[in-house]
Amino acid sequence: MPTITEAELVQGLQDHEFILYYQPKASLITNRVVGAEALARWRRRDGGVVAPGVFIPLMQEAGLLRQLTRQLLARLMHDMEGALGADIRVSFNVGVDDFEDDALSGMLLDAIGSHRLLASSLELEVTETQALQCCDILLGRIQGLLDAGISLAMDDFGTGYSSIDTLSKLPFTTIKLDQGIVGRMLGSAKDAAIVRTAIRLGHEMGVEVVAEGVETQAQRDVLIECGCKLVQGYLVSPPLPLEAFRTFRAASGDAHSFPVGLVHLAILDHVQWRRQIVSYAVQRATLPRNCPTRKADGYPEMNVTLCALGRWYFGDGRHLEATPIYHAIDAPHREVHRIGEAIVAQVRQGATLAELAGLLSTMKAVSTTLVRLLEDLEDAGLQELYREAEIEAGPVTNNSL
Repeated sequence: MPTITEAELVQGLQDHEFILYYQPKASLITNRVVGAEALARWRRRDGGVVAPGVFIPLMQEAGLLRQLTRQLLARLMHDMEGALGADIRVSFNVGVDDFEDDALSGMLLDAIGSHRLLASSLELEVTETQALQCCDILLGRIQGLLDAGISLAMDDFGTGYSSIDTLSKLPFTTIKLDQGIVGRMLGSAKDAAIVRTAIRLGHEMGVEVVAEGVETQAQRDVLIECGCKLVQGYLVSPPLPLEAFRTFRAASGDAHSFPVGLVHLAILDHVQWRRQIVSYAVQRATLPRNCPTRKADGYPEMNVTLCALGRWYFGDGRHLEATPIYHAIDAPHREVHRIGEAIVAQVRQGATLAELAGLLSTMKAVSTTLVRLLEDLEDAGLQELYREAEIEAGPVTNNSL
């Protein structure tokens, strides 16, 4: 391609030649397209389409990037009002520079206030490097958008030197696993460990995890086994023009997969829950009977539907209702909660550790039964996952999920 001049960039902005392509994000549970990332393209007057890696750096050098962001964001909101619809979440890349004044945040808040934009349908993406540059003023503008209901994603998670520290400082609702790490995880134990750890971290924090750059069925299978819910990449589809995206989404499948990795996370959740209740009992039972600390909180969630295992069981776990083991989990799960409530009650009444021993022993036995059932469910899921992988082995198409 010949050298692009600043004048051509300016003219392209004036003529609204910069457009959006949409790369689908697919659920590894339902196999349906549930979101998209809006990506910039330059459709020149000669019909050629220029990739962002070519023109974005030039835009930045020329000081035109903020103008491009606002123009593309206006196009995105137009698309979301019409062809895209409000039933999916679309992510849009922004930079810290876009928040140096309140033009962009004001534009979005005005659109939300006038009901031209459903806040829950939009997610802003920033890289870790950009996030580290946020000062209090910029963070305040971003926080205002989050308070209005817009989501915030950290792009390229795992590539920076302080991703976890950054994640703790900003109110991210999504982390996107860097495509380089995803691409290397099958051949690198370290990258595979980063992927597993990041998914577990997101699960613990209640943050959504999206794996980027997924290109092969083998990568998909490993991500399912790790408990990832959402993927984006050429295995699903390349970025598409708006109408092509709509057609692709309408044709996407609705055959549920066996989310085996979520079962493994549920096992870890329950083991952690039991450890927390035992730790609570041991610590409080050593206190004097009338110590006020005995009546203070410090125990894990006691509601059977609100604990981490319960949220899975009554949420994503419902996709496994056809499996007999799934239904067998309910009774021991409720029983460990009943025992947990009894332990808390006795601790508050001044019980010693010796007086709690019977309850703790019974809880351990019921917990062991519950974990065994979950492990049986996990084993069944692994067999189904890799049986499907064997059947599906062969050329990968863009509709393969």
